[in-house]
Amino acid sequence: MQAKILCVEDDPGILTLQLTLLQRLGYQTLAASNGLEAYDMILQERPDAVVLDVMLPGCDGFTLAHKIRRTEEIKSTPVAFVSAKSDLGDYRQGFRCGGQVYLAKPFTAKALQVAVESLLQQDKSRPAPVKKTAAAPISRKRLF
Repeated sequence: MQAKILCVEDDPGILTLQLTLLQRLGYQTLAASNGLEAYDMILQERPDAVVLDVMLPGCDGFTLAHKIRRTEEIKSTPVAFVSAKSDLGDYRQGFRCGGQVYLAKPFTAKALQVAVESLLQQDKSRPAPVKKTAAAPISRKRLF
């Protein structure tokens, strides 16, 4: 069964790029151009993961992530932020409001692929464990 990924992006060029890359990887894709449309789509379509821009019209990505986490039916939906906002405070806010991944724009095709794969592999009921190897990613607790 193909995983269903919702891309939420108000820039048509970036949205097309995200959709094309994910479709080439074999994912089913959905698209929304603002936070309000995305929230309704998440409720109706129940995507396996959401790739979410931060600066969106109507409802920004951070607010949308908070809303997702407060809605019982969809609170376990994995979220990856993709944004031009890349200060340390933006990363913190993204993780605090429920994002599991934060990619800064511009991003590479490989980075988007790894982000989506990471979201889909995580157990939705608890955070993914951090392996204790030299190549392991830094956990959020150590970062903040």
